[in-house]
Amino acid sequence: MNITFSIIVFLLLGAALGAILGWAQKALTPESDSTVDELEAMLPGGQCGQCGEVGCRQAAEKMAQGLLSPNCCPPGGRALAASIASFLGIELGASDNNQGPVVAYIDEANCSGCGRCFKACPFDAIVGANRQMHTVMNAICTGCQLCEKACSQDCIEMLPVTEQINTWQWPKPQTA
Repeated sequence: MNITFSIIVFLLLGAALGAILGWAQKALTPESDSTVDELEAMLPGGQCGQCGEVGCRQAAEKMAQGLLSPNCCPPGGRALAASIASFLGIELGASDNNQGPVVAYIDEANCSGCGRCFKACPFDAIVGANRQMHTVMNAICTGCQLCEKACSQDCIEMLPVTEQINTWQWPKPQTA
């Protein structure tokens, strides 16, 4: 009898708390700006922070307010900057089109294997172990430059991504 009563009490308590949490999620969710949502969907979503913001959502909010340039996202490159500029109805200047995506390159001859670079990489694009050679997986690297800042021996440099047949991608379609 006591076990059955306890089970019933916990079931009712769980159902009540679930209902309260469901109501709170619907009632307390802030209104979202559709422009910010669409800008965030256009961005790569890597949360690399290379634009100077914490994440892509914050960058989209600043772009919608006009406080951040459409070319602020180096991993997105020129194509993303152009599509964001056309979405926002602004034009990119001649100097805005020079930016392209970059990828990290480790000079393996000078790398001592300190491990700071792969610990700093939020995308696990650097492969290696302590006191061993490190290398960058170009397909995963977003060019956030966090590894370059963490390297104490200056053996990491950021090189522009060369478009090849296996790296070229169609531009994202624009919504009407």
